[in-house]
Amino acid sequence: MRQGLLLTGFGIAVWGAATLFFRLFGSWVLIAPGESHFGSSLFMLELLTLLVLIGLAVWVRLKWFPRRGSATRFGFTAAAVGLFLDTFSVWQREAVFPSFTAGQHHAFTIWMTLAYAMMLVVPAAVDRLIREKASIGDEAETRAEDTQAASEEENRVADADGTA
Repeated sequence: MRQGLLLTGFGIAVWGAATLFFRLFGSWVLIAPGESHFGSSLFMLELLTLLVLIGLAVWVRLKWFPRRGSATRFGFTAAAVGLFLDTFSVWQREAVFPSFTAGQHHAFTIWMTLAYAMMLVVPAAVDRLIREKASIGDEAETRAEDTQAASEEENRVADADGTA
């Protein structure tokens, strides 16, 4: 329960930081679809988003909750919270982002959609890439047990073939 509340609060903070970034700098970094530099602008924003998400997922996984699956829970929680809050941001877009043109609102929703897709995928990938120290020893032990079980099975098969 405590972890869920902390991850929810962290998701709200991530949403707030992204919304504040676009409120302050959105009119400079968002280019309307159809303009000449839209693709490169969107690519750079998504690349920045990817790097921030990797950093946040690694931080959650290694420092905040060093258990397998914690970064994935962070991604799911932050995506759910952010989607809920962005519903109101997009609904009341003139109040939240008053300096945006219609094209910049469109570019923001394109960025937002891709960012939420990454929010679901990137922390899960980080969780799979980071191994636990204890699990490395457990894997070696499991491999040894599997090898022993395989050799015992071979011996049983050989005994059965010899007696038949």
